[in-house]
Amino acid sequence: MGALSSFPAAWRLVLTRHALFLPAFIYAILSLPQMLLQLFYSDTSTGLVAASAAYSLLLWLISPFFAGGLLATAAEALRSEVDISSFLSNAKRSYIYLLLAGIIYLIVAVAGIVVVVITGVVFALAMRAVFPQDFALISALLFMLLSSVLLGAILIMLNFYDVGIAIDNLDPIKTFKNSFNFVKSHAVSVLGFLLLSAFTLFLLFMPFMMVFFYHVLSTLPELGLAQLEAGTIPAPGFKLGTVLIFIIIITNTLATCFMYTYRAVFYVDALSQGGRV
Repeated sequence: MGALSSFPAAWRLVLTRHALFLPAFIYAILSLPQMLLQLFYSDTSTGLVAASAAYSLLLWLISPFFAGGLLATAAEALRSEVDISSFLSNAKRSYIYLLLAGIIYLIVAVAGIVVVVITGVVFALAMRAVFPQDFALISALLFMLLSSVLLGAILIMLNFYDVGIAIDNLDPIKTFKNSFNFVKSHAVSVLGFLLLSAFTLFLLFMPFMMVFFYHVLSTLPELGLAQLEAGTIPAPGFKLGTVLIFIIIITNTLATCFMYTYRAVFYVDALSQGGRV
């Protein structure tokens, strides 16, 4: 099956399996303080920034637990009944490997960005020494764009490392090779999967964006020049704040559950059609 045919199967699991929906709901609740802090609290004091960074790190550390549990449990749900104990067992089994692989992926991404920037600067200086400034600038920008596209393609090729660990029980090194071969073997389907995932997430977050921008536009006449220059957004009132919190929780729950369930269903379906990578 391709990205389109896996889509309805993923939504059926999202809407009918509490072993998937409940963990996603819990993760949405855990991530709520950080989102509200970023959206409505403009204080940049050292203590608040440190607290925000610490909480972001905590969320990053626990996210592999939920990712591994949701991916493996969604794959199991395609062929048998699952419950919360299935999620907990899968989450504990794959947590350490997913955390290690996530660190490796982050290092690769950061190293890639550094290499792109450094080579771009060196290329720009070399071109400027030989060609006119305008031509050198355009060439350097084009070089940076192509390098960024190449880096993005490499990161996409490695991005399915999580399903290799959660579903196929691979180690943190072999899973990257598996991801590379999987994307190479199913390139068109993977592109469709990424586009459909992005479009679905956009639709899911649309209600929140509409309510949030309504709040921003409705408060613009009340803001002073200093607040406008600082980008300060006043906190919403109780009623609107309650609506926003409710929308955030529902949206994040659906988005988290869908993102991992669709990923697992697409991966399993692609392998069943094209064989193991």
